[in-house]
Amino acid sequence: MLKIGVVGVGGMGQAHCNALRNVKNCQFVAVSDVRPDQAKTVGEKFGVKYFTDYNEMFNEVDAITVATPPWQHTPVTVDAAQRGIHVFCEKPLSATLDDADAMISATDKAGVLLMVGQVLRFYPLHELGKKMVDDGLIGDIVYIETDYCSTYSGPRKKPDSWFGKMGGLLENGIHKADLINWFGGEPDAVSGEVGSFSDDPDWEDYTLSLIRYKSKAVGVLRWGPFLGSRGSRATIIDGSKGSMRLDMDTGNVYHKLMGEREWTENIPPNKGIDAVVAEIQHFVDCINEGKKCIVDGREGRKAVEIVLATYKSAKERSKVVLPMKW
Repeated sequence: MLKIGVVGVGGMGQAHCNALRNVKNCQFVAVSDVRPDQAKTVGEKFGVKYFTDYNEMFNEVDAITVATPPWQHTPVTVDAAQRGIHVFCEKPLSATLDDADAMISATDKAGVLLMVGQVLRFYPLHELGKKMVDDGLIGDIVYIETDYCSTYSGPRKKPDSWFGKMGGLLENGIHKADLINWFGGEPDAVSGEVGSFSDDPDWEDYTLSLIRYKSKAVGVLRWGPFLGSRGSRATIIDGSKGSMRLDMDTGNVYHKLMGEREWTENIPPNKGIDAVVAEIQHFVDCINEGKKCIVDGREGRKAVEIVLATYKSAKERSKVVLPMKW
């Protein structure tokens, strides 16, 4: 039985712990956190061993999930790989492309799995939408528009937490950076705009990324609280034969083919499942069955590059051709 532990048991780490109760074909055995009280509290809550040094925990496990602040992902992942331990790493994969490359290189060399927790791929409506696109329902994709926008509540100040250190698009908008890539394919260039209602030069309230894909499709990613009272988390996909709307509010997929007047509603057959359980189950299944996961380190890196290219483009007021050159 695959033994698994969790490194970093703050909010998302505890979500991993809760999910592992329902993941099959593995045994949740340990947690690690640099805060002794936190490690003890969570370990006792879930009835597993607890450690303050993840290297000690590595003696107990075959695989880990990592939910530390993102700039700590790299040393944990590299250390785990050197011990032959598989890694499920929360998004974003890393804060820099050099860190992402180090993680990919270490896991490749060790022959262990590296999966990135881009959970939106495991939402039933996104799974259904991808299947419908892959089945050719709307033809070749020509345009994708995806939002991750709340209602405006600013001006906001840069958070004092580690979230403020990362940047909102990299920490939160990375969800949609990965999702748009999933549908768009291999990105070719990015043009970005970044702004702050609070005029803080080190914190963004809103971003806009215009992405050109090698397939010739164009993508638009909007993130932040800048859509007035509306807010939006939907994804629109236009193809050569029709259009599709993936609505995160209803959890359903809507499509309309050329010549049709009305949208057709499509309800995912697995609607309502826990997506965190689903993604960790995928991780465990891939290890046990020797399969490649759908969000590996290279896919995680691709999403990080979209974000960093957006920042770079906005700062330099220029289009950034990928791969990025610093």
